[in-house]
Amino acid sequence: MLWLEREVVASLSADVEPVHRAAIEAYVEGVLQDMPDHLRLGVAGESVVLGAGIRAARLIGSSRSLPDWLETFERNPIGPIRQYARLLSSLTIFAIEELAPSSGGPGTVAAAAATGTA
Repeated sequence: MLWLEREVVASLSADVEPVHRAAIEAYVEGVLQDMPDHLRLGVAGESVVLGAGIRAARLIGSSRSLPDWLETFERNPIGPIRQYARLLSSLTIFAIEELAPSSGGPGTVAAAAATGTA
């Protein structure tokens, strides 16, 4: 997993117990590795380009947080940039629901599937 991808997952899972964060990161990393090469190449390219932009902005004094950058990406008029943020957000949210049990028991998606409410 590349730097920006890891930072996005860490940012989106910041409110999850530390014991579950490693499993969430491993899940997202596994899904990204399992992508067909042509798709993974596109996602990796976006990670490099967007990550370089964030680092360059920080070097010149930007104090924007990563969640602020993600919000900007999600509202970007360029489709692949919007989809980049949505992809990583979706993968992280799914991993949180499946791998970080809430007070209600197993992950919400798995529980809904088991009861037939999904």
